[in-house]
Amino acid sequence: MKMTRSRRIDIPNPELLREYLGQESDPLVRLRLLVLNLLAELPRSLTLKQICDMVDVPEPTVYVWVRAWRERGYPGVCHPTETGGEPGRPPSLDDSDLVVLEALLEERPFWQTREVRALIREHFGVELSESQVARILRAKLGMHFGKPYPRAQLEERSITAYERLCAQGLSDEEIAIGFLDEASPQLTANTARVWHFGRGGIIKNTTRLKANAIGFYALVGEGVQDFLSRSTPRPIAEFLAATRAANPGYRAILVILDNFSSHHAGEVAQAAQDNAIEFVLLPPYTLDLNPIEFIWKTIKRVISVSFIRSLDDLREQIHRTWQGAAPRCSYAKWWIERFMRHVLSYKCFCGLL
Repeated sequence: MKMTRSRRIDIPNPELLREYLGQESDPLVRLRLLVLNLLAELPRSLTLKQICDMVDVPEPTVYVWVRAWRERGYPGVCHPTETGGEPGRPPSLDDSDLVVLEALLEERPFWQTREVRALIREHFGVELSESQVARILRAKLGMHFGKPYPRAQLEERSITAYERLCAQGLSDEEIAIGFLDEASPQLTANTARVWHFGRGGIIKNTTRLKANAIGFYALVGEGVQDFLSRSTPRPIAEFLAATRAANPGYRAILVILDNFSSHHAGEVAQAAQDNAIEFVLLPPYTLDLNPIEFIWKTIKRVISVSFIRSLDDLREQIHRTWQGAAPRCSYAKWWIERFMRHVLSYKCFCGLL
């Protein structure tokens, strides 16, 4: 096996370094001297990173200590960041610049990294890489980097639908709420990860069978799962009627669903009206905001490691997995916290938040 040699870092006066190390009582200074001594006697089999991992010190910090020892000796190691011992360049943006940058960034709800990079170039005349910008935003300003959610739009739609039901004289206890969606799990699903020796092969029926499934994942009320002959308006309208029949104790059902074209069809809208179902349509391109997707993913993972002989077996497996997963409100805990905390006051939510 080819061995890689670690690059030696020149540490001058190693004998004097060892002498100071033997006399030092300050634990912080002793740690610095110890690391420098290790570097001076760096074995060929160890890298700088390995030494830093051993003493739990970042590599850039060690380079500060090395520069301080080279330039000022023992006083530099005692105070490696004092004036005269500070290595490297000053920060591109000082504390006052960061205050100004934070104020500029607060003028908008969100930014892309390239936009902040251009902002820094325009206002401070500093050219930074996107990775440098990201470090400043995260470490210096405490900003978060993640996918934006159309929260306000979804909250507004939820509140509007809820207020319409309240205006009809309904109380919280008379309103069921849940999520509707269709999916087509198929035998070729391969989403589960397993521990194995060798190649991890599994015997499966590779016939291209799929089942057009539809479900109502209820937070309040009774969930429903069935299969569609086709994802067209009439079967979906019939499923709404079945959902209404499964929830006779509620005067209305608040259903959150995506913008699939069939959901806008007149026959579906009429079925919703006939069955006292109030739709809350998700904003476009936000399928990940529908918690029922996690149930479909659970079903696909089960199918991934199952041997299924026929379409009937596939449907049975889907229905059985749905029955086990749908009663868990935990799939929607994050959704309730993000979008419904100030909209509905269902008692059953209290245990989730």
